[in-house]
Amino acid sequence: MTDKAHRNSYSRRSILGGLTAGAAVIAAPHVVRAQSGGRVLVRTSGGSYQDALQAGTWNSFTQKTGIEVVGVAANTGKLLAMVEAGSRELDIVEGNAVAILTLQAKGALQPLDVSRFEYTDPKDIGTVGPDFLSYASFAEALVYNTQAFPNEHPKDWKDFWDVSRFPGKRMLQDAKAIAPNLEFALLADGVPVDKLYPLDIDRAFAKLKQIKPHIVKFFDSGALGASLLAEKTAVLGSLWTNRVETLRKGGAPLAIEWNQAMRLTEYTAVLKNAPNRDAAMRLLDYSSSPEAQARTLPQIGLSPENKRAFEFIAKDVAETLPTFPAIASKGFEQDAGWWLKNRAQVATRWEEFLLG
Repeated sequence: MTDKAHRNSYSRRSILGGLTAGAAVIAAPHVVRAQSGGRVLVRTSGGSYQDALQAGTWNSFTQKTGIEVVGVAANTGKLLAMVEAGSRELDIVEGNAVAILTLQAKGALQPLDVSRFEYTDPKDIGTVGPDFLSYASFAEALVYNTQAFPNEHPKDWKDFWDVSRFPGKRMLQDAKAIAPNLEFALLADGVPVDKLYPLDIDRAFAKLKQIKPHIVKFFDSGALGASLLAEKTAVLGSLWTNRVETLRKGGAPLAIEWNQAMRLTEYTAVLKNAPNRDAAMRLLDYSSSPEAQARTLPQIGLSPENKRAFEFIAKDVAETLPTFPAIASKGFEQDAGWWLKNRAQVATRWEEFLLG
């Protein structure tokens, strides 16, 4: 998969800079219970994502090691609050760059000794930090109901804001999920993609105010966003494309507009106060292996961060993933460094925006 090397050339700089400053729908999977060997507590975003982890990675890990894996669903806001409170209910955290770098800045992550890995060659992973690994790439894109828009649909975020031409209930992301959709608001207001950062916060919130009366819900988790679309509570919205793919495989009349989609990377790490640290390190190793990632991630529309995983993925499936060049060229990558510096300020503005 030639796009991986190309993507790493631009997607890793902001992350490392921050350090120095086609299968069937995955239904509720069969859960393999450990007979002995302990357990590992893993934070996920829940829903179809956790189901995919269970079916593609966790069950086989338990069969090999006897260690049970327990998923703990939590959005980004809850994750950071749990760590801040010193919770010992988590071993492994999975999160976007902003969440992981925030945890790193707080000294909450356990240093990794990747030389002890049994299943994964660290050289095959897109980003290997001192205390985290990149796990998967995903995108947040404009999603629409094909029954509500059978002929013409919104082609970009300016169209999304055009409620006269494209009427219907909409949804956007809450700050508690990953971050509010300031980038999409600015694109709707005419800011070119290559001029997005640094984000103009005042301008973005002014544009969000225009669309707010037409937003049925600001979703705070991928599971909620998926539910709003599945139940047709909203017929237009932003959502992570892996969630959309799962719904589509289940028969939902949805489509993705890849133009102006925003790419993000999911990272994984072990917490310093992890109650099951050794078992967590073993799962981190196993879940980063090419075989485990190939079995797990493409099934829900995610791109593996282990480059060798593409050796086990069919070409026609690989061509539908967010990092495939023809798709990636239509969008842009979130600037995690900007969000790390400005998350607190935006969070305050967001609460004021919701109350206003």
